[in-house]
Amino acid sequence: MKKVVQYSRGRVRYTGRIDRGAFATWCESPDGQSLLAPLVSTARFSLFGRRRAVQRRVWLELTGTTQSDAVVAALQQQVDSYFSRLGTLVYARDLPMRGVKLHRLVAVPRLFANTVTDRQVDAALKMHPAFATANGRASLRQWFGHALISDIEAAVLTANPTPKQGLPAGREWIVVRVNNSFEWRVPLQGPAWPGHYYLLELTHTPITRSVRKIAENTIEEMEASLAGLSRVDRNEILRQAGFSLEKLAAKAG
Repeated sequence: MKKVVQYSRGRVRYTGRIDRGAFATWCESPDGQSLLAPLVSTARFSLFGRRRAVQRRVWLELTGTTQSDAVVAALQQQVDSYFSRLGTLVYARDLPMRGVKLHRLVAVPRLFANTVTDRQVDAALKMHPAFATANGRASLRQWFGHALISDIEAAVLTANPTPKQGLPAGREWIVVRVNNSFEWRVPLQGPAWPGHYYLLELTHTPITRSVRKIAENTIEEMEASLAGLSRVDRNEILRQAGFSLEKLAAKAG
């Protein structure tokens, strides 16, 4: 299956390659139908059927845009920002944290990174006709943005970061483990974006074999501790962290 984002040669890269089967499945969804129906009603006769012709037209517009130089550059920047942004999110208040000798180890819910990236990608795409709200493409833009985020998550899983070989997350942190399923919240709408990243701090003290071993054991302890959190506790962590991130963003602005 083609991926919009893939892990390759030590880096997470935007490819712009969309799986056509996934697009066809989306076209059958209520959102896809709401986009295609008005276009089909005004389309000219086609030997192979108006709906098929319209769907092919939207597909060509979509792939032409996502593989254009401008969009490739803009979305690769968003992919890179996803990881550098983790180095800021890690400072949110009340996130689960432990000390590993002279390094901090923090669990950052993927929800935070994904939400910001979703907003940034939406803003980057809406200026292009294939994704413009004025052209009735808001639902297509959302679908593509969520697919991109899903593929970023899959790319990190493929990278399989560990304390020995972590993924850079800004200049002072590395991703050293991924939890792909922890349920931080039950969303009323939109994606749940479960799971979290474990980030290990880079300091002047080297990450030795001993540090890596302690980090691995500490992660297992944190996983067990997080599993015992009540729904109220999880919501409170998200609330406090989200509030502190809003204050950080206001100061930066």
